[in-house]
Amino acid sequence: MPSLQAGSLTIHWSTRGDERGEPVVFVHGNWTTSLFWRPVLDRLPARYRAVAPDLRGRGQSRTEEHDYSVPRLAEDLVVLMDALGLSSAHLVGHSLGTAVVLELALSARARARSLTLVAPAWPDGMPRAYHLPERQRLAQENIAIFGAAFRAIAPTAPDDAFFQELLTESHGQRPEATMATLDALCDWAPGDKLRALAGVPALVVGGERDMLSTREVGARTADLLGARHEILPGVGHSPNLEAPDTLVALLDSFVNAPPGG
Repeated sequence: MPSLQAGSLTIHWSTRGDERGEPVVFVHGNWTTSLFWRPVLDRLPARYRAVAPDLRGRGQSRTEEHDYSVPRLAEDLVVLMDALGLSSAHLVGHSLGTAVVLELALSARARARSLTLVAPAWPDGMPRAYHLPERQRLAQENIAIFGAAFRAIAPTAPDDAFFQELLTESHGQRPEATMATLDALCDWAPGDKLRALAGVPALVVGGERDMLSTREVGARTADLLGARHEILPGVGHSPNLEAPDTLVALLDSFVNAPPGG
């Protein structure tokens, strides 16, 4: 994996496709890494330039700072895009990653050629009922507990060697990132501010069986953005793992749709 150093921050990322191709930046969610996008990257047409970073505190991206807020994660993404010479890109996020790409678009609208939000984060802030630090601590300390929770967010993903690799790598999330993300998701509540992005082409993708990013969360996000809203039957919180062929087909047709199409 390539990497860059920016002060105390080290960013690692995966890449696929043609370096001269249409740029697509994939941002993963909490409790995982850029590896979460591998099934999508492996299926993405080679004409795209795909970039998938590890967020700070996950995978191989590290920092001495303890700021894991959504605005800070969005700033990290700007650092990477600038280093790669990407003034703009199609931005694709999953879960926490959707908050990151939306925050980036809110602060610098021209950066987003389009927005694809997979299992979107709560646009009005994470409900306090999900702010459960003790459960997060137990998952950090016990990989079996973490594994059960991980399976719950990807109920139909194949239980193969890749899934076990992803499980192990995801469990390596830094403890300070784990705890800080609870507050970050509660604090990030742009709500109606997202209507300012209504002119940016946007696609919201949810899973029928998603217990976190529910149909209602997806509908609220799509309404705020004036976005198309797709629900994948039988899929949970992780279309990246559970239905990568369908997700790539949706993304490819969306990115290549004519203006207003």
